[in-house]
Amino acid sequence: GFLHFDTKFFYSLRVLLFKPGKITADYIHNIRGRYTPPFRMFIFMSIFGLLMMGIYETQLLNKGLFGNTITPAEKNMTIGQMFDNSNDSLKDDILVPPFSWIMKNPYVTNADLRILKKTPKDSIGNWLVKYHYSDNIITRLFALNKKIRISRQMTLPEAVTMVTGIFKWLYLIMIPVNAFICFLVFYRKSLFFYDSMLFSIHFSCFFLICFSILLSGAMLLESLSIIALSIFVLLIFLLLLVYLYLSLKKVFAFNWLGTLIRMLVTCLLSLTAYQLIHYFISNHSGR
Repeated sequence: GFLHFDTKFFYSLRVLLFKPGKITADYIHNIRGRYTPPFRMFIFMSIFGLLMMGIYETQLLNKGLFGNTITPAEKNMTIGQMFDNSNDSLKDDILVPPFSWIMKNPYVTNADLRILKKTPKDSIGNWLVKYHYSDNIITRLFALNKKIRISRQMTLPEAVTMVTGIFKWLYLIMIPVNAFICFLVFYRKSLFFYDSMLFSIHFSCFFLICFSILLSGAMLLESLSIIALSIFVLLIFLLLLVYLYLSLKKVFAFNWLGTLIRMLVTCLLSLTAYQLIHYFISNHSGR
C-alpha cells in the first residue's frame, strides 16, 4: 500500500514544490483526498534521495582526507594511518555551528591533533585548556569526536559508508525532533503534535528534492569551478530558507514578523539538536 503509485503523486509533488505549506494546511483542515498520503510521499522521495546519495557516495571514495589527495594505495590505509601521514602544519578546529558562534574555537594544527590522539579520554580537558578551548561537556564531546575520527581503524570506503549511514539515520531521527521543536515554538491551542509532524514530513520531502539537486550540482560543478559551486550551494540554501518561511507562515498562521522570529529560533534549536545527536552517534559508530 505504501509503495502504490498513482496520478495523485504528480499533483501532490506540484503543490509541494510550488505552493509551500499548502499540503500540510489542507491536511490539517481535512482536505486530503487529492493528495498522496504523507508517509507514502516520503517513501517515494527517500528512494530518489537514496539513489542520489549512493552515486555521490561513490564519488566521495576518490576524495582525500586531512588535506591530502588520496592515491590508489591509500584506499587500503586506515583513517588513522592517513592522518599520521598528513602535513603537520594543516589547520583545523574542534567546534561546529552553532557552538562555534558562542564559544571559543581557536585553530589547531595537525601536530596539535596528534597530541590529542595520544591523550587519554579522562585527560581531554587538559588538552582543551592547553589549546585555549573552554573545558565543558560540549567541548569535550567534540574533542572526543575529533580524537575518534583521527584514530579510526577503518579504510576510507568503510568510513564513507559509515558517515553516509549516519546521515541517513539522522535524517529520519530529525523528522520527529523538528516536529517537536515546531510544536513548541509555533504552539497554538488548535494545533497538535500530529500537525507539526505532518509539516515536518512534507518539508523533509522538499528538503530531499533540494538535497538531491545539490548533490547533482556538486558532482557537475566541483571539477569545473569552485566559485560556481559556491554560488549554486548558496542559492539552494536560500531557496530552502524562503520555502521554510513561506510554509511556516501558511501552516501556523502567525504574522510575517512573528513567523520570521520563530523560524530563526526553530532553525537554531534544530541545528543544535542535529549536531549533538550527530556527534553522539558518531562517537559510538565504527571502530
